[in-house]
Amino acid sequence: MGDVYRAVDVVLQREVALKLVRPVADTLMATERFQREARAIAQIRDPNVVSAYDFGSDGPDSYLAMELVTGCTVGEELREYGPFTADRALHVVRQAAAGLAAAHEQGVVHRDVKPGNLLLAEDGTVKVADFGIVRFLDEETTTMTSSAQIVGTSHFLAPERALGKPAGPASDIYALGCVLYQLVTGRTPFTADEPAAIMFQHVEREPVAPSELRPELAGECEELILWMLAKDPAKRPTALQIAGGARPSNDTTTTELPPVRRPDRRRVLAGASAGLVLAASAVVGVAVYNEAEQKPATDSLLPGKPSVEPTATAVAVRTTTRPPVTRSTKPTTVRTTGPKLTKSTKSAKPVKSSKPDKTKKPKKPKPSSGKP
Repeated sequence: MGDVYRAVDVVLQREVALKLVRPVADTLMATERFQREARAIAQIRDPNVVSAYDFGSDGPDSYLAMELVTGCTVGEELREYGPFTADRALHVVRQAAAGLAAAHEQGVVHRDVKPGNLLLAEDGTVKVADFGIVRFLDEETTTMTSSAQIVGTSHFLAPERALGKPAGPASDIYALGCVLYQLVTGRTPFTADEPAAIMFQHVEREPVAPSELRPELAGECEELILWMLAKDPAKRPTALQIAGGARPSNDTTTTELPPVRRPDRRRVLAGASAGLVLAASAVVGVAVYNEAEQKPATDSLLPGKPSVEPTATAVAVRTTTRPPVTRSTKPTTVRTTGPKLTKSTKSAKPVKSSKPDKTKKPKKPKPSSGKP
């Protein structure tokens, strides 16, 4: 949402990332989202979250001055060099988890965690960015949710959100688990042509184990991924646990809650009418909304902005390189087998007896002769 430019704060004489929102058809909603982002990142003080410096308006335009991060996004590095090693991916995700932990501590849920919203600075620091569709845990329904829209990116959408339930901190963890899965395998846990089909898989399917795609992922990395991708939000780790390097086998701080009953297929399909079918209008729009945000900014700002360099460039342009990742020559194997379906046994038909019915008939009385 909005265009981001590299600009100069003429008062403090420092470079900043300047995000602008210009009047559009849905100005009220765009402005509300913009204000929410400013409010969210202003509450968070953490080295793994992009800092906010200033917020205001200039005529019909609203602006947000933020920390300038020179480098690239995690998504850009993935596209350029391919899958990460397990160690590097864990290092990136744990830093992102530290930033999310700081946000969750302030009652802020990101709701759109994905590789494109994780900035990778030149010094290797990972910073969580783009809090434009956050949810505050201390608020009731807002104009953003009262219309029953599901916001986010379908490839990283938690099952509970696909069913139309509110986002919580555990929803960010699931999304981050999808990011980790993609970083080490080169693909998202679930894929399909339509967002609704992807959302259905988040609810009903289990992902292919990462070690089946790359055997060397067996162990700590795979354990963490599957822990983060638990269907039940209560069974996922917290952001603080991930940042601290916790593992399912040795973690002792997680409180085991009563198991949550998984929705049956009919309920999921019914939920699809309210949630997945909603994707035809909401999620498809969301996909367009999110993908549009990834487009590079234009080369100049509005005329008459003296604080902006005439040759402004988009934030997070890649300025560093790393050696190409050596890819394995072994072919990737994908599990295609599933549980065998057992045909139900037909019930036996009643057997008819071939013997005649031996039931005795009552004897007829003899006719009277009429004699006394």
